[in-house]
Amino acid sequence: MRDTTIHVATVLNKSKAVNEEDGQKIYDLILKAFLDKQRVILAFDNMEMLCEEFLKTAIGRLYENYSHAEIKKNMRIDNIPFTGKVALKRVVDKAKESY
Repeated sequence: MRDTTIHVATVLNKSKAVNEEDGQKIYDLILKAFLDKQRVILAFDNMEMLCEEFLKTAIGRLYENYSHAEIKKNMRIDNIPFTGKVALKRVVDKAKESY
């Protein structure tokens, strides 16, 4: 399985990921990589702010079609700020309950 790195700051062309639209851009790239049988490295280098709405769309929606084990096996998250980690945990916990 080949790795593909998604640099969030580069894709969004900014250091703040705050809304559903930003999340959709990242979600689409992750989904394409998964469908192409690629392992995703989601890189949050140079990101200053990650809102829960962004994370819910970018990552939480993956739980509609993939199990937690599949996501964990096929995606690695690098350099996420601490506040992003806290928000991501909330998003993942809610997604696991919902789907």
